[in-house]
Amino acid sequence: MSTFKDANRKFKKNWLIGGVIVAIIIIVIAVIALSPKHLDGKYSHTTTLLFVSSKDTMDFKGDKVTELVDGKKTNSGTYKISGDQLTMTINDYQMKATLSKDKKSFVIDSATGAANMAKGFKYTKSTN
Repeated sequence: MSTFKDANRKFKKNWLIGGVIVAIIIIVIAVIALSPKHLDGKYSHTTTLLFVSSKDTMDFKGDKVTELVDGKKTNSGTYKISGDQLTMTINDYQMKATLSKDKKSFVIDSATGAANMAKGFKYTKSTN
């Protein structure tokens, strides 16, 4: 115990500083480890063309994604997140998107095949 305290029985500064640094490192590691690695919930985009609206929804659960058009299931697949990049593989096409920092929306950057028509679309997390 004498290695932690000086002659006046007060903790040595270098031990206090070291303890605070270790505590901060542990807290940062815990926050990173506990942050979600997956999306959860529904993200939607509504398109209007010639007075007709269509709502496209991506429903994320675990590592799976299901696409719904106007509430009806049309496609399903998987997805991965790396940093702020979202990559979805749905049936025969792949989509790449950029997630917002709060993960409450994403914008389609590119896609293969007919799905490339969604380039630039912003999907926003549903509140219900």
